[in-house]
Amino acid sequence: MLFLLAALVLAAALPLAWTRAGRDRESLVTDGARWIWFTLDIAEQRPIHFFASRRFRLDSVPGSARALLFVDPGGALSVNGRRFPPVEQRPGSFLAVLELAPALVAGENRVVIEAESRSGAGGILFFLGLPGGRSLVSDSSWRVALSEPAAAGEDRAAMAWGRPPMYPWGYPKLPPSR
Repeated sequence: MLFLLAALVLAAALPLAWTRAGRDRESLVTDGARWIWFTLDIAEQRPIHFFASRRFRLDSVPGSARALLFVDPGGALSVNGRRFPPVEQRPGSFLAVLELAPALVAGENRVVIEAESRSGAGGILFFLGLPGGRSLVSDSSWRVALSEPAAAGEDRAAMAWGRPPMYPWGYPKLPPSR
C-alpha cells in the first residue's frame, strides 16, 4: 500500500517537474555561458579589481552583435578598446543588453570585462551572439589578470562557478521590452 502511494505521488510530481524544467530552459537566454570570477577560493573578505578577457576572430563585421552582460557587483565592458557604460548588478537585476557591432572588426577582436567587488566575491556572465549561430560565452577559456594589459605570464584561466541557475543569481533575465 505504501509503495502504491509513493508511486502515485511520483507520477503526479513528474509532469510538474517536466513543466518546471521546460520553463527553466526558456529562462536561459545566455546559452552555455558559465559564471566566472578571478578565484573560487574567497577565504576572507577583501576588495578585488581585475580584468577578464577573451580574444576571438570574425571573418567580417556583423550588422548586429547583441551582448548580454551581468557583473555582480559591478564592472564595465570594453571591446577592442571601446568602453561601454559601467554596470552595477545584484541578484535579481536584469542582464545588460549591449550592441557591440560598431566596436567589432574583421579579424581578431578582444573583449575585456573589468570587474570589482569590495568583498572579493562576485560573478560575471557574458553571452555574445555571432553570425552563423555561433556565440562567445563566459567560461574557463577566458583569461583573468589584476592589470590591463596583463604582463606576460601574469594572466591565468578564469575560474568557472557553473552554469545558471546558480545561487544567488538564479536565471538573470532580459529587461522588459519597451
